[in-house]
Amino acid sequence: MPGWNLKNGELQKCKMSEDEYWSLFNFVFSDACMKRNTYKFGLIKSIMDNLFNCAQDGYGSYRLSYNAIFEKFTVNYWNLVLKYHLKQMRSDGRTEVSKIESILLAASEENDLIKTLDFNSLSETDRSNVVNQVSVACRKNVVGALYNDMEGKLYGFDLKRNGIMLAERAYEFMLKYKTELEKLNYYAWAKFMEKINEDDVLVKVLDKLELSTPKRNDLSVYREVLYKKFKECNCFYCGKKLNFSNRGVHVDHFIPWSYVKDDKLWNFVLSCQKCNERKNNKIPSEKYLEIMLKRNEQMKDIVDEFVNVEFKNYDSSQFMSLWKYAQLSGLKPYVQENS
Repeated sequence: MPGWNLKNGELQKCKMSEDEYWSLFNFVFSDACMKRNTYKFGLIKSIMDNLFNCAQDGYGSYRLSYNAIFEKFTVNYWNLVLKYHLKQMRSDGRTEVSKIESILLAASEENDLIKTLDFNSLSETDRSNVVNQVSVACRKNVVGALYNDMEGKLYGFDLKRNGIMLAERAYEFMLKYKTELEKLNYYAWAKFMEKINEDDVLVKVLDKLELSTPKRNDLSVYREVLYKKFKECNCFYCGKKLNFSNRGVHVDHFIPWSYVKDDKLWNFVLSCQKCNERKNNKIPSEKYLEIMLKRNEQMKDIVDEFVNVEFKNYDSSQFMSLWKYAQLSGLKPYVQENS
């Protein structure tokens, strides 16, 4: 049975080397892997963007829900389709656009304003409606296909259940080589789109892929929660008192957004403008990691709906792995200067 038509697939729990995983990923990125659309690239990116949302099951694998996967899947395609007008499917003489393009274009036809907005700017109801449509339509066409290409060694799945089960060694491999895999995936995705799009929309196509996951601009809710609920009144890095009467209080991604590519309370600290600008896209030292881990352990036990949602699937060992592998990805260490 063709991979795209599979309804379930058992995770092959065999001992895999890094070279074997590289071989599987490189096959998917290559022209030898059959593709009519960019779904496989989109699914790989969605899984990579969701590594911190995985929940360890205690049996040597990590659970990742379809909702989490296809929310990222939708966000990643939003700008590509509606803002940049990039085709995602090779025409077969019958169908000109992929299912996700059809869903997003239909949503924009119902409301012209949608075309001008980032996905996160939509109402919660509108976002949920679009994600549900994408999940129902796309998962049956791509989850089995990528499973088959990866020989069942990346994840197992059942479309009747709520998600996939990532192999532990695959999870560690993707975390360790996250930056390299993202770049290779972007390059293969861009090469595919070059074959099916007109030259006028292909300007800076790699940049467009990088920007397809927009950074959330308004982090004020996290500033309020950290300051008012958890009384974080001092700069996390230099310790100076923060002045909340002006705009000098910054919400900083402890592990840079460029690596995590999401906004979660467990990765935010408050800092002064000077420290935030110095830190920029750098990784704090182990001294700060220890403080962060202790803070998060205290924070996750708070009985609060917002905090509970933000800390869903949080695990201190995973956070330490993110910190470790972000450094291996090439991000420079942040050294606190004398003020």
